[in-house]
Amino acid sequence: MFGVSRAKPRLTSAAGVVGVARDARSGVLQMSSIARRRLASSAGVTSAVGATSARLASMPKSNVFAACTKMAGDYGAVNLGQGFPSWPVPQFVLDAAKASVLDDAGYNQYSRPGGHPLLLDSIARFSSRRMHRQIGPENVTVSAGAQGAIFNTFHTYCEEGDEVVFIEPAFEMYNRIAKLHGCTVRGVPLGNLTGSSAAPTSEQLTLDPVALEAAITPRTRLLILNTPHNPTGKVFSRAEYEAIAAIVRRHPRLLILSDDVYEFMIFEKSLEHVHFATLDGMWERTISAFSAGKTFSCTGWRIGYCIGPAELIAPLTNTQSVVSFCVAAPLEVAIARAFDEGEKIGYFDTLASSLKQKRDVLVAALRGAGLKPIVPGGGYFVMTDTTGVKDAGGPSPANALNDDNNFTRRRDFKACEALTKGVGVLGLPIGGVFSPEHRGLFDSLL
Repeated sequence: MFGVSRAKPRLTSAAGVVGVARDARSGVLQMSSIARRRLASSAGVTSAVGATSARLASMPKSNVFAACTKMAGDYGAVNLGQGFPSWPVPQFVLDAAKASVLDDAGYNQYSRPGGHPLLLDSIARFSSRRMHRQIGPENVTVSAGAQGAIFNTFHTYCEEGDEVVFIEPAFEMYNRIAKLHGCTVRGVPLGNLTGSSAAPTSEQLTLDPVALEAAITPRTRLLILNTPHNPTGKVFSRAEYEAIAAIVRRHPRLLILSDDVYEFMIFEKSLEHVHFATLDGMWERTISAFSAGKTFSCTGWRIGYCIGPAELIAPLTNTQSVVSFCVAAPLEVAIARAFDEGEKIGYFDTLASSLKQKRDVLVAALRGAGLKPIVPGGGYFVMTDTTGVKDAGGPSPANALNDDNNFTRRRDFKACEALTKGVGVLGLPIGGVFSPEHRGLFDSLL
């Protein structure tokens, strides 16, 4: 993390005197990238040819996803901790890919940084109807997955020392990408996640607007929203989003990144997907991110895209041109055709109903095992309370909560390990989707 204060106190260490700044809100001393580099150098970290940048040095060296995948393999367990489907890619999508690769039009060469024209046109037509406004190709840019869209947004619009606010729990990569760009993260936890008032369904989870606005400072550059919410499955209501929009209007520097990758995965007819950009005054300051890989169950294709006003989209395209220039051109064309065909055959309606059946099976199994799942209204995941898992032990040690390289000592990981060994099913420890100061409050969740 990086300092946001203008004050420049000095800290004496083994490396000599290095520059730090005290965070005005938390009082915690924050080192600049130069300071971290000097400290790393004093430890011999940056003396070799293979020395990494200070940005990368601030990242965790361990990865809970990799550790859990290995654990599942070691014990022959069913791995339910990864965010990708185990069912086949729809045949009409595979047919579109085959046709695009073999097409005489030559779709196997470089596309454009902003996306293949056929895909931009298809997304623009499709999204105009869903977002109730005229969207043109200039309002769309393509990236290497939705994660690439998130990375491009940070890289384009955030400076070192900026602050980023998001609702917790949250997709782990929000935090990691923020740290890689030298941003300070401020998480705002949902209410009713644990304890005697724990919600039985995701729609009973609550967001405190006062707490959300309290997390926003003059240094806050980005507010990340996500519905259906990963990993709780909460589908934010129009009233909840209107309350957030009222806060946004009071902060003119605030840019919104709306993560809408699960928009077609809403299970109850009483719930609706609200695009934050469609609220009054929010189009001009919102970048909406989507995932064709999630929508069409082909996550390995890595096709994501952003929609927004042309003045926000064009800089993202410039960033994409440097990062990887373009994504896989024949797969772009395949997704363009898949959007058109999917709408004709009603695919976007059947996707949610199919996932709802899977959700119901999993929720029943978790309850049968004596756990207390939070029934999701949408998305890919089910969260559950593991208080009854005795082999998980007591609360997480404080030094494990604050150290992302020490996650195997946390209670949530031990609960995951106990269930993997005992019943042959692996879930994902929840610690990585909370900021360190909140992990101890929620380490009974999986």
